[in-house]
Amino acid sequence: MGWRVKQHWGWILAALATGVSATEFEPARLRLGEGVQFQPTMGLEYGYDDNLLHTSAESLDSQYLRITPELQFVWGRRISHLKAGYVLDAASYFDSSDDNYIDHDLNLIGHHEFTARHRVDATYDYIKGHQARGTGIAEFSETDEPVEFTEHDAYGAYEFGAQTARMQLGVNLGYYQRTYDNFRERSQYRDYDTFRYGATAKWRVGARTKLLLDLSDSDISYDRVEPGQLSRDSNVTRGLVGVIWEATAKSEGRAAFGVEDKRFDDSGREDFTGFAWDVAFIWRPTTYSTLELISARESKDPFTNGDYVEESSYELGWEHYWQERWATNLELLYADKDYTGDDREDEVTKIRVGVIYEFRRWLKFEPFYSYWDNSSTRTDPQLNYDKNQFGLVMTLAL
Repeated sequence: MGWRVKQHWGWILAALATGVSATEFEPARLRLGEGVQFQPTMGLEYGYDDNLLHTSAESLDSQYLRITPELQFVWGRRISHLKAGYVLDAASYFDSSDDNYIDHDLNLIGHHEFTARHRVDATYDYIKGHQARGTGIAEFSETDEPVEFTEHDAYGAYEFGAQTARMQLGVNLGYYQRTYDNFRERSQYRDYDTFRYGATAKWRVGARTKLLLDLSDSDISYDRVEPGQLSRDSNVTRGLVGVIWEATAKSEGRAAFGVEDKRFDDSGREDFTGFAWDVAFIWRPTTYSTLELISARESKDPFTNGDYVEESSYELGWEHYWQERWATNLELLYADKDYTGDDREDEVTKIRVGVIYEFRRWLKFEPFYSYWDNSSTRTDPQLNYDKNQFGLVMTLAL
């Protein structure tokens, strides 16, 4: 239910769900046929948000009710399988119906091993999402409802080399598209797509350790150029080297460092060349305690003004079971955003604390509190504000 930085290696995030063996809450999987399993869950959240507009200029707060039903399907075995998932995320604000939203997330994950040396992976993600008022492309605009968008994200990868071999070589290809659905007078200039491709090489240097070379190239293309503005089309090339720790009972992760180069098609915009990294690490000091670290440094296109944003982000999560049914959850996020083409540097700090009570195998409760602080070198009220949110999450399963 908490916020989380989106990563390219879902296997690390998924491992967190199975990292603690002392849990009481364990949703059941129903067998629908030969090799087909189905797992439904339902999340209900009642809470209070004291800053719906994400600004310090005016106050708008409200209680809210949020529902998040989730469906998961799994076909096949380890060597060849297909996973499908769907999440509905809908929230109703008691004192501000203009901020109500309904989001959809449909994802497909496929894996097939032709032989021990040849395997392919493919993913597809379809999202009908939103940006809350005062965020995203509405950062400096007064909107009467959230900004809605549609995303398509497809990715495929082929890897050669047995998992136990000294080396594995891989290639990958992907396509991403984002289109905004409302406020088209302004949002049409932020519709874009990205075509990306890359290659990887892994060298085994230990029983569970591999060296990594990761090369990628992304071509970013915007549908329209805003009148009086320069084109935002660009090409981004990244080269990272690092290490991979394969899963053990104690830890797993990846750390890669290198260089990123962003070149705009229009020479009027300033290009970027700088240090980049991707880090994701999970450590389980005991069977009932899990620590997760995620960090990245990369250039991003701004939602509003500027050429690019040089962003460094750090996220730390800790989940600890004090007893079989009782646990605490702590999430910390810090991001530094340095804008080029706009005299601005932002710092974002988020803290979320939760207490988990697993009442039954099919039912758990989590009261939580979260705090969000946005600070900027600019004095605009839209860039300098804080936000408090607290509530109770109830998760039900079969």
